[in-house]
Parts: sequence; C-alpha cells; structure tokens
Amino acid sequence: MKLIKAIKNPKGYYSALQKLVANFFRARFYKGENVLCEICNWNGAYFFSGKCPKCNSLSRTRLIPFSISFFNLFNEDIKLLHIAPNVNEYNFIKRIISKKSQYDRLNITSANHINIQQDLTSTTLKSNTYDLAISWHVFEHIVEDVKAISEVYRILKPNGKFLLSVPIYPKNNAVTFEDSNILYQDYKKIHGHEDHCRSCGLDYYKRFEAVGFKTKTLRIENLSTHQINRYGLSKSHVVWCFSK
Repeated sequence: MKLIKAIKNPKGYYSALQKLVANFFRARFYKGENVLCEICNWNGAYFFSGKCPKCNSLSRTRLIPFSISFFNLFNEDIKLLHIAPNVNEYNFIKRIISKKSQYDRLNITSANHINIQQDLTSTTLKSNTYDLAISWHVFEHIVEDVKAISEVYRILKPNGKFLLSVPIYPKNNAVTFEDSNILYQDYKKIHGHEDHCRSCGLDYYKRFEAVGFKTKTLRIENLSTHQINRYGLSKSHVVWCFSK
C-alpha cells in the first residue's frame, strides 16, 4: 500500500522521507539541556518549527504532561478515560501510567490504540467509574457538546477530574461562537478549521459549569518564559481542570 501511494505521489513520498531523515539526525545531533519534550523524554537544543524531532509532538500535545503535573492528577491506582487520543498522547500516557491503573481510550471511530468505540454523547459506560478523563482538542469537533459534557460528568466518580483543552479561535477570543446554520464547507473560513463546528472562546468553561463542574484554569501566557521555552508550549493555549 505504501509503495502504491509512493508511485501515485512520488513528490509527497520523497518530501516525507526527507523529513524523516532530517528528524533522525536532528534528534541525535541537536541533543542538549535547553528544551525537554515530556512526550518522548527528548532533551535538546531547541524544537524545530515547534515540533520535537524525535516524536514530532506539537506544543498542544506537550501541554498534556505539563498540565497533569500542574494539577497533580496522577496517582498509583487511577481509572482514566482518554477521549479520542492521538497516537502520541496514547504512547505518553501508556508510558507513565502505573500497571495498577485502568487506562481506557474512547473514540467514535476505530483505531489500533482505541479500546472503546462509542459516541461520547451517549455511551454505555457505567456511572461513577473514572477518577480522571482527558480530552485534548476534541470538543470543538462535537456538535452536541453539552451532551458529551453531561456524559463525562455522569461517568466520573464524585470529585473526579476532567482535564480539557480546546483551541481558542481566533487568538484570545473571549466569547464562544457557533451557528447551526453554518454549512460544513464554511467551517474553515469561519472557525479556522474544516472540521471545527464552533469557535471556542475563553468563556467555553461555562458550559461545563452549567452541567455541574467546578473549574480551575491554566493559561500558558501566565507561566514564566523559562517554562514556556523549556517545554515548548504556546502562550495562546488554555487548559481547564474540572472537578465533579
């Protein structure tokens, strides 16, 4: 299959190959103590266009381990539901979570690293099951997001935590905007992405509080320059830690 794709699109194939080779050498010859990718534990001189040369992680992905530590969310025996994780997110959690813990990955579509294929707006998961849920740049894709929020609230244990981040668009947008009359083909023009059904604002957390959650906020712009540069974070990102 890869050979067929390469034949059909040789320029794309060679471009991807060049990037792989470049990252291979970057990861080995640009080691240092300036930056740390907590996703793969690479120590280096700097990130390349915001990406880790070893695991290709982005600033938003590297924010997950930082946020877990910031809010002190892990313990030795935890039941965790990870909502629609990408492979990098999954590999990181799998590496750090203890063998005593339960780690479930839910998505509406199937993938090798997903073990629960269900719609988050209506699951068959038992109530009061999980200590922690994580969702990273997912809820901006969910049309019926309030149903999904209510479902997460239901399946969390009392005092359970929900760690969440969504893209704030446009930058520093104060008020969440969505309109069900917007056509799918216009999403990118209005919301900044072809699959985002809303433009999340800094007030997006209020939808979670309306369901019953309490909120703690981490705004990356309030961190020190050293922390932002060290972990390769983006000042525009916001993380909420909700408590049931």
